[in-house]
Formats: sequence, C-alpha cells, structure tokens
Amino acid sequence: MTIAIVGGTGFIGVELVKRLQAHDQEVVAIARGIEPVDLPEGARFITADRMDAEAMRAVMTEVNPSAVIDIFTISLRNTRAVLDAVGAVGGRYVLVSSTDVYANYAGLLKMANPPIRHEPATEESPLRTLRYPYRGNPRRPKGVSDDLFEDYDKLPIEEAARTDPRFDTTIVRPPMIFGENDKQNRFGWVINNAKAGKSIAIDRRAAGWLNSYSYVADVAEALALAAIHPAAAGRTYNVAQPKDRTVLAWAEIILGAMGIDCEVVTADPDANGIMADRAETSDLRYPLTLDSSRIRAELGFVETLPEADALQRTIAWALSKV
Repeated sequence: MTIAIVGGTGFIGVELVKRLQAHDQEVVAIARGIEPVDLPEGARFITADRMDAEAMRAVMTEVNPSAVIDIFTISLRNTRAVLDAVGAVGGRYVLVSSTDVYANYAGLLKMANPPIRHEPATEESPLRTLRYPYRGNPRRPKGVSDDLFEDYDKLPIEEAARTDPRFDTTIVRPPMIFGENDKQNRFGWVINNAKAGKSIAIDRRAAGWLNSYSYVADVAEALALAAIHPAAAGRTYNVAQPKDRTVLAWAEIILGAMGIDCEVVTADPDANGIMADRAETSDLRYPLTLDSSRIRAELGFVETLPEADALQRTIAWALSKV
C-alpha cells in the first residue's frame, strides 16, 4: 500500500517514514519544501502547499494513497484543502490531534474552570468546551505563525473529519513529544541547566505537576498502526508512555541518564526557579495525562525502544545543540 504523509519532512514526519517503511509500506511525503528535505531512502517527496486546494487534489489523485496521515493540522483553515483532497480519493484519513482537546487543558490555561480530572484521560473523557485556546495567549509552540495560531483548535478538525462521509477517519491524540530534532526541546529545562555539583531548583508550584510524554519514534509507530491496521478505521486513540511522572521525577530521571550528580530542590515562587513562568501562567492543579490502553489492546502498540535508550538519544541530540 501507499501511505501519504502531509507535513512529512519534519520532526515527526521523518520518524513516521521510517516506521511505515518498517511495516513494508510505500511512502510519499508532501510538504512545501521550504526547509531541507532529508528523508530515508526509498521515500518519495512531492512539493505542495497544504492550503492549496488544487495542488492537494492533484497530488492525491496522482498518488491515490490507501491512507493519508496529516501531521501539521493547526486549524480548519489550514486543513480544509487536505480534507477535500482526501475526499476526492477516499481511503483513510489519520488526523494527528493532541492531548489539548481534553477538558483539563482549558483549566490548565486558566481560561475555564472545568472539574479537575486527576486520572489519565481516556478517549471518552470530557473534551474542553473552550474553543481557540491560543487567542490572546502569548504562550505558543514555536515554529508556527501567529496568524495561524489565532485559529488553532484541533476539536473543529476532529469534528469535520469524523463526520465527512467520503473517507474513514482515525484520530490519534499524542501528548508532549520528545526526541531528536525537537524544535521545542521538551527536556531542555533539565538538560541545559544540569551542572555537576550544583543544584537544580524547580518552582515548587510546578514540581508536582503530572504530564504525559511520548518519544517521537513511538508516536510515529502509533500513527503507522493507525494508518494500516484494519481495526483502526473510525477509532480514536491516545498514545503516551504507560507511566506518568511529575516534573520533579522527570528531572531526577534525566539527570540520572546524563550521569550527573546534581541535587534537585524546590524553590519558592519568588525565587525564579525552573518553570516559574509556567507556574505563573498555568493552573498546575490540572494534570495533562493520557491513558493509552486502547491503542495497546486494539492495535498491539508497544514502544519502539526502551525508555532509557530513547532518553539517551534525546539527551545526545540536545547536548549537540548547546
């Protein structure tokens, strides 16, 4: 089968190509080609803008993929052309959604007051009713223009894809993703502050916050299974590591992986400790954790690497950028 990846040349896309090839799939990556394209051997690359309806339809008609995995979904504005192009050929549409669709996220942003759900979210957990969470919010992921993020919201995209009768939809909701080539450098707050013999001070308001993570190759594996597994049609899946840790626990794990003898302490709010800015702008009573048991049971998902190996690769890459 041929699988098309829209936005398939970046952080997640390159790993996804590898995982699809490991499952003996032909892969076509589609992107604007603005940044350097370095795909694994055997993958095909086609230049097209995801917001160009005519170009996207032409590419999908030419490739006629059995499934399309759409990585860079920001808003309906930057996704409608992709949905219409997939509609022209049918098959399966795999939407890369996010943990931020759940109700706890609105509370975390201090933009609503939903009941705090302490348990990891399942695919049936309440979704946030707040829409467009980054409007007026200066804390935004890097690498996306401000005008697109004004309309950022995965929920309208999920709804539009799920109700489109022209294709089957599978939704994958990942957590924060770490790994090599991560522009957001998810664990940089530990790695960049680690110095032997010196303590790392974490704002005490943030130290106990629980959040799910997943290694980039593992998210890629989940997306590959979502595209090719017969049972995945019409389903929604969380993907995350099976164990959640607090910020404090993550610091200790990463320092141990780095082999650095460094004490981790908590700091008062006025001491400008690590994550003080997040503690000021977020309500960290709200965990952002995911239950990934469904994808494990239905699709046989397992991590591609032991966590220790994934962390070592992530640390080596991060240190090469310091």
